[in-house]
Amino acid sequence: MGLSAGGLASGLDVAGMTQQLVAAERAPKEQRIKEQQQKLEVQLSGYGQIKSAVSGLEDMVKKFSEDKVFAGQSAKSSESGFVSVEASDKARNGSYTVEVLEIAKSHKVVTNNAFDADPKAKLGSGDLEITVDGKTMSVTIEPDKSSLKDVLNAINNSADNPGVTATVINDANGSKIVFSSTDTDVANEISIDASGMTGELAKLSFDPANPTANADMVEMQNGVDAKIKIDNFTEITSSSNKIEDAIEGVTLDIKKLTNTDDVKFATIDITNDTSTAKSSIESFVEKYNEFIDTADSLSKYDTESKSSGPLNGDSLTRSIISQMRNMMNAGIEVDGRTYSLSDFGITTDRYGKIEIDDDKLDDALKDNFNAFNAFFHTDEKGFLDKAEAIFKGYTSSTDGSLTNKEKSLKEQQDRLNDDMDDLNERMKAFEERTYQQFTAMDAAIGKMNNQLNTMMSLMTF
Repeated sequence: MGLSAGGLASGLDVAGMTQQLVAAERAPKEQRIKEQQQKLEVQLSGYGQIKSAVSGLEDMVKKFSEDKVFAGQSAKSSESGFVSVEASDKARNGSYTVEVLEIAKSHKVVTNNAFDADPKAKLGSGDLEITVDGKTMSVTIEPDKSSLKDVLNAINNSADNPGVTATVINDANGSKIVFSSTDTDVANEISIDASGMTGELAKLSFDPANPTANADMVEMQNGVDAKIKIDNFTEITSSSNKIEDAIEGVTLDIKKLTNTDDVKFATIDITNDTSTAKSSIESFVEKYNEFIDTADSLSKYDTESKSSGPLNGDSLTRSIISQMRNMMNAGIEVDGRTYSLSDFGITTDRYGKIEIDDDKLDDALKDNFNAFNAFFHTDEKGFLDKAEAIFKGYTSSTDGSLTNKEKSLKEQQDRLNDDMDDLNERMKAFEERTYQQFTAMDAAIGKMNNQLNTMMSLMTF
């Protein structure tokens, strides 16, 4: 409450005395709440840092698992300008020669005569039917929207477009329309029926079965399938220049014909992707050691300064560190033999951090890549799946240990906030009662003073 001037009768500082009593009553209770609030803030920050570090590890192993980084294959082409190559984890080591006999091409048809490109020109109207690979669209051209640009937009923007693009090329004779199939290969031939059109647009008919029937339309390019020969033996055709799984797990991107420019073929080499595997291990080790540093910093006790981290002595933090170390030393069975990370040159020092023996890791990647792959990637039983399950047990948004701990601390914060609100209400009531008591005392003293003055005046006479 706002304190008004008091003590007018007695000369007492009623407002000041009330505020002092309220402050004395509030101070210990408020301090207790604030100390608990501060402690919770520090703990929440500490658990937040731990959870962030664990989540970082979880995200990393999840991506490693999705990308199959420890089972990857490396693909190299001796002539990447002719044939480029990518390999998935399903590829197997080997070397192959690839000859490019045909490049996949889209079907193209062009008007023989030029069209007026004036935006105000009216080229005709009616229904134009275009068919590609058995799919037909009908485009209606209105008389007042039949300029060259309008016609192209109507074709290209049609919701039923079966896979054709209309563009303009400009030569010495003027603007000509080119119709191109979106997809390559023989099946995507373009057929145009302009029998329902008027004006200049009536000249657009084209029949791929009889390409010379209409002199107003010219076939610029046949639709062609890609064709390659592997190891001078097996011929393979494809509707696209990207050929998948002609070699298992390998995608070939055909760019130029071989047997030209002194290039007879491209040699494709598939090998184990040891460089990605090693760099991934190094990234994991760095991230894991950051977690150990974070956990140690938050849970340590400094004997010199006699100060402790916010999670010093915390059982959950100790449990996380312990489970992480057990995970790093656990064995995983691969083809009847039990392997641990140390078999691949990855060991834990006495501080719980990971070290890499580069020579031992390189040898393992070179001589035992399959076991290395299985150690990490075997479904449910491999290191990555086990590690992800452990991390998720702490970070899960529904029942993760760290998530539940944060939730509990936030609930305690809410209760302390309620306690502070209650304290404020109690102090407000206490202030009002105290002020009223002092005011009453002031009035009583004033009354006594008046009576005393009256008596003194009577005695004088």
